Amino acid sequence: SCYSASGCQSCETETSMYNARQTFCGSDSWSTSSSLSWGQASVVLANGFATQQECFDGFANIITDCYGKHDGGVYTYSDSGHDARLDVDFCSCE
Repeated sequence: SCYSASGCQSCETETSMYNARQTFCGSDSWSTSSSLSWGQASVVLANGFATQQECFDGFANIITDCYGKHDGGVYTYSDSGHDARLDVDFCSCE
């Protein structure tokens, strides 16, 4: 789900957010609670995903659904005993 806020001017580009996705999900950060500061953006994962692909998919879902319309979004995942909450903030206004 996307944030209700939108219109922040201090945001990362869409390409930069896909690079953040690669850095975050491409490392072992997807498996446990972790965070990433990325320029104007920030990424916070509570708990962890069951698979690395789920991290890539969830992060892409937030970018696809929210980028350009809202300042960020949250993706929640629950499967196989894993309950993850991925919060991606594209901007530094909030």
